[in-house]
Amino acid sequence: MADDNLFLIDLVTPERILLTGSASEVILRTGEGDVTFLAGHTPLVGTVEPGVVRVALPEGGEARVAVHGGFVQVEQGVSIEPDAADGTGPATSGTRVTLLAGVAELAEEIDTDRARLALEGAESRVAELTAAGGRGSGEGDEPDTELVEAEAALLRAQVRLEATEAASATS
Repeated sequence: MADDNLFLIDLVTPERILLTGSASEVILRTGEGDVTFLAGHTPLVGTVEPGVVRVALPEGGEARVAVHGGFVQVEQGVSIEPDAADGTGPATSGTRVTLLAGVAELAEEIDTDRARLALEGAESRVAELTAAGGRGSGEGDEPDTELVEAEAALLRAQVRLEATEAASATS
């Protein structure tokens, strides 16, 4: 990784490693707000909010991933292996961004038609539960768990569609 503007990125779920390699930029939403990670970013541990993670790749493309929450860690001084094919280049140290997500999907692997159907179903369910007074009847009442689950399904469908729409716009 000879370019000082590049760093390591690992995006993993319990099922598999979605992305691993070099990146020039990672953009995502944390619990503190939207953030862009570049080489040399201050070390950080934080939460990842549901949304689209954008990874600028060294060859100029961009990977988009629908992430449904998780954690991010930025480390400095990480040992980076030599780039030379024969392994003879100098070893350096640099930045690594690690994203741990319970559920995440590469944009190109998302079934858009299925995501649209899920969105429509979730919108209908939220509307139905809201019309029935699903938030509880007064102060201090706990929110209706069915409504909370329906709203979470709605957010997941929105994130999936946002990832696919953004990916198809850049293709």
